[in-house]
Amino acid sequence: MLVELNYIFFSLLLVIYSAWRYFRQRERHMLHLTICFTLLTFSITLQILTSTWWTYIMHLKIPLRLLELSGLALYTGFTISTILTLRKISAKTPKF
Repeated sequence: MLVELNYIFFSLLLVIYSAWRYFRQRERHMLHLTICFTLLTFSITLQILTSTWWTYIMHLKIPLRLLELSGLALYTGFTISTILTLRKISAKTPKF
């Protein structure tokens, strides 16, 4: 759980930085990165809930599986949106 808390702290720092850059310079791709890192933060939060759910409320399996699936869906959304954002960023950079 300590590793997951470190992931949340790091992803929250990334959300804050990218949101700050967006509001400071109005770079559209930073808004997309903010959304990506927000999805990552929610995904990790659901992983923490899943791990604590397993410890304390072990007899309810269906809500646990739904939590796991929603965490995976958020992580998939993070991955897809990050790939699309990085493609947009790399298309804008000049090629040397």
